[in-house]
Amino acid sequence: MIFLLTSLKIYYILDSNLSALPETQKDESATMTVRVKHEKAEVLCRGHILNTLTSRFYDIFSKLKSPKEI
Repeated sequence: MIFLLTSLKIYYILDSNLSALPETQKDESATMTVRVKHEKAEVLCRGHILNTLTSRFYDIFSKLKSPKEI
């Protein structure tokens, strides 16, 4: 799983040292771009992790919204 997420360049989402994104302001388009990229990577990471689970574990972990929680 680590290899897959690293090759997709989304493994950084699971890093415990990853800082929270700053709150966006309406005039900061660069922050919005980073926020959108981060949200997309989080969705992809969660999906790939859930995809590798068996049905029994999928039912348990699919309720969690964050890949770090899974």
